[in-house]
Amino acid sequence: MQLRFAIQSSLFILLGIFSTISWSADRWVIQFKDSPDHRHATVQSSSLESRKSELRARLAELSIIHKRTFQLVRPFGERGAVITTPNGGAEQTRLRLLSDPMIESVEPDRRIKLRAQSPLIGLLNALDPSRRGRSWFHQDLSTQPASINTGAMWTNFHGTAPTVVAVLDTGVLPSHPMLQGHLLSGYDFVADPFIGADGQGSAGSDRDSDPTDPGDGVGPADLLADPVCGGVSQSSWHGTFVSALLAGNPVPSEGVFSVNWNAVVLPVRVLGKCGGFSSDLADGIRWAAGLSVPGAPNNPFPARVINLSLGAEGACVASIEGAAIAAARQAGSLVVVAAGNDGSTVDSPANCPGAFGVAAIDQEGLKANYSNFGPTIQLSAPGGDAAFPIWSASNTGFSGPLTNTYNTKIGTSFSAPMVAGAASLYWSLDPSASVATVENLLKTSARPFLSQGGSPTCTADTVGVECNCTRALCGAGMLDVANLINSQAAAGLTNLFSNTGNVIPPGQTRTFFASGTLNSSGQEVNAVSFDVINVLKSSADAPNPILSVSGLEVDVTAPSGVTGFDLRAQAANGRTAIASVIVANQGATSPTLLASLLSPLINGASAGVGAPSSAVGDAVVGDSGSGSAAGSSSGGGGGGALNLLGLLACLFLLHCFKKKNTV
Repeated sequence: MQLRFAIQSSLFILLGIFSTISWSADRWVIQFKDSPDHRHATVQSSSLESRKSELRARLAELSIIHKRTFQLVRPFGERGAVITTPNGGAEQTRLRLLSDPMIESVEPDRRIKLRAQSPLIGLLNALDPSRRGRSWFHQDLSTQPASINTGAMWTNFHGTAPTVVAVLDTGVLPSHPMLQGHLLSGYDFVADPFIGADGQGSAGSDRDSDPTDPGDGVGPADLLADPVCGGVSQSSWHGTFVSALLAGNPVPSEGVFSVNWNAVVLPVRVLGKCGGFSSDLADGIRWAAGLSVPGAPNNPFPARVINLSLGAEGACVASIEGAAIAAARQAGSLVVVAAGNDGSTVDSPANCPGAFGVAAIDQEGLKANYSNFGPTIQLSAPGGDAAFPIWSASNTGFSGPLTNTYNTKIGTSFSAPMVAGAASLYWSLDPSASVATVENLLKTSARPFLSQGGSPTCTADTVGVECNCTRALCGAGMLDVANLINSQAAAGLTNLFSNTGNVIPPGQTRTFFASGTLNSSGQEVNAVSFDVINVLKSSADAPNPILSVSGLEVDVTAPSGVTGFDLRAQAANGRTAIASVIVANQGATSPTLLASLLSPLINGASAGVGAPSSAVGDAVVGDSGSGSAAGSSSGGGGGGALNLLGLLACLFLLHCFKKKNTV
């Protein structure tokens, strides 16, 4: 018994040491001043490796001067670096660094987290055999006054030329049916091996081109490795949920529909197990906007809208996420950000200058009790509540992926993709519109807030409760997609969609519709012309797709040997709609196929009437979180190699206790 007690005590001590090692460093983002005498930290270096060497030399110099150990994680931006230093005296260290004449700014590399909620909610909603209640936020205003009014839009319009959507989140599950044919090849910016949990990274250095979500479930060993983890939890599959909500294939049998059926998703993984780092988020924002990031390949599909459902409590950090948002906006991207789920003041980066912050309303049109709110909010959209949650794509896996399914969540994480989806629809109609124009139209087309008797009016003091929204605290109003699209109807619009999505199994036929196509006077036309362009084939002798046209409908048969093509509809007034179609068996998604398919459109013909649309974008996501910086002394955020040891130790302890209890 004494030996067993000694072993157990020793293991607890070892686990404590390991957990301390895994997060025993402060992590910072420093920016060097641009001085002609010190070009160590600029992007003018001939290569990434030489830049790293220069930064290490500079940090060694700082270590001697300030009597602290500074270790490089990676270059950051044009003149910065992500670094770690042994913890203790953090504020004193920051002030000492700021006193150095070569340092411009020093900020903690904050932890960011999702705050979507997945409680056992929506029981009546789930049991509805018609599944109609699952899409309550799409229904007519007469049924659901807080709806985003897509039902009215779908009467005449379901979308047109594909719009690129950047989703900065936990990654995606390419095999999910809702995402078939909607994925571009993205990028994984999570370098920390503990957070990444995909076996593809090494401490603080390696990123990769695979944004697949390996799962972010948290077990007992993870709690020991990283205190930011909070508690044991199942994988959220948050990036898949958000991507499908914004741009997934419709699944009528499940009552699940996205906002823009023709959009495509550019998955950018910036979160993993227990969240992520703000420096990774900033790099992801820049990359999604088409800007260069040290060590990452150029993004061939810049997004015009970037949506974030993540964040950290507190003010915007100007030198990290603030600078990234400003740069993305300068590059022509609208950055849509969820407000956060604390029921109080708006989180960063939704409170950054230039961000389009989105708050959540519930089914009654009240500000949801969990939603953050304040003067930096631009618009509100449904985020769900216990009785009326949001439905979208998910998976049954606790840790790694198992069976694709559909599930419920609530949060501002899901208000933002609705706004982003609306922006993507508008940009598909008017690719030349500026960021300021789309922002203004989103707000001017919004419906006034509802007022429910018996509920308080939102003030700075109504924290954590439902309340009647005001323009001062909840933005310009409630998102109205039909109103937004109708602002383009006067010029005539061309519609092209399929009720079963844009994936056709080889040899099968799908029907596409152009109903709702308008002439320049706003009247619906009787017929449009259809043709096929940009046909991709696995064999040169494969026949082209076969079209059977009847008025505003076309049956499209995809022969074997064809891997993808663009279906084009054109009205007499010259307005053109394009739907990118993937030819694949259900469940066989190729993240790179659509990228190949869209490249002639994005890199070739110019945008405009009668021509394929150029790259335009949108993005989605949801909430925010908080947490102190965590990382290893080598730049990681947790000991990936320690997870297995910690798990084995936990299993050994469990075995010991079990034997003791059975004696």
